[in-house]
Amino acid sequence: MRFRRSKPLEVKGFLDDGTEIIGDLKFSEILHFHGKLKGRILSDGELVVGENGIIEGDIEVGILILSGTLHGNIVAKQRAHLLSTSRVYGDIRTPILKVDEGATWEGTISTTQSMTESEKKDEVHAGQHKAEGAQTY
Repeated sequence: MRFRRSKPLEVKGFLDDGTEIIGDLKFSEILHFHGKLKGRILSDGELVVGENGIIEGDIEVGILILSGTLHGNIVAKQRAHLLSTSRVYGDIRTPILKVDEGATWEGTISTTQSMTESEKKDEVHAGQHKAEGAQTY
């Protein structure tokens, strides 16, 4: 029996240092972001934020790999990885969270499985598991 490999996602966009965006950003597949953004980022794809990347706004993506700074909330539908240089000032919601030593955040973290919109609304009213300022070693 042979297993078929799915075609790997390709990087479809790269925004380097010196790039500044004001407004919402939508993309598909994989985007590497190393600039500055004031607005929201929306995608089902993978967002890789470099060490010099600064985002002021909410992020809703499939996968997030963060090395830079974020002032806003994160919804990563599949998983999120905060690298050692990342700084997050906002809430994080993802089913899988990996935090490297040295990463910092201020806010709450919710690591629940993927839910429907109505379940999400119910959870907001029922309360959430919160991890405020926790350190990972």
